[in-house]
Amino acid sequence: MSHQNVRSAFELTGRNYIVTGGAQGIGFTISRAICEMGGNVAIWDIQEKPVDQKEFDSWSSTFGSKTLYLQADVTKQDSLEAAFKKTLDVFQTVDGCVPSAGIAIDKPFIDQTWDEFTRIQEINVRMIGIDLSQSRIY
Repeated sequence: MSHQNVRSAFELTGRNYIVTGGAQGIGFTISRAICEMGGNVAIWDIQEKPVDQKEFDSWSSTFGSKTLYLQADVTKQDSLEAAFKKTLDVFQTVDGCVPSAGIAIDKPFIDQTWDEFTRIQEINVRMIGIDLSQSRIY
């Protein structure tokens, strides 16, 4: 039985990724890892800037990656379309998306209002479809 080397399937060099919710936490760490592995990253987050701007700014020189930070609201189609257009303007292509945007409300589920529940679902659950052939988000 012959074993094929699968390492190339995980190679990120020159590939372009979007990470939603990348301003901090898991999304920020994943974004750094993509850059460390040679990929380029566009972070889309509702926050104005990453929690550690100095570290984010260092990724290009440290890892040789292209980086882009865009303020975007993942619950608003026009915001996503504008972020996608800007990402394509900078990177020309997108090879993948890491949906790590998420929120939590610090109260038991049973005590959440309908609006709170809906907001959580819009950010944490709703799948974002990116049709790269049409350059559209739906």
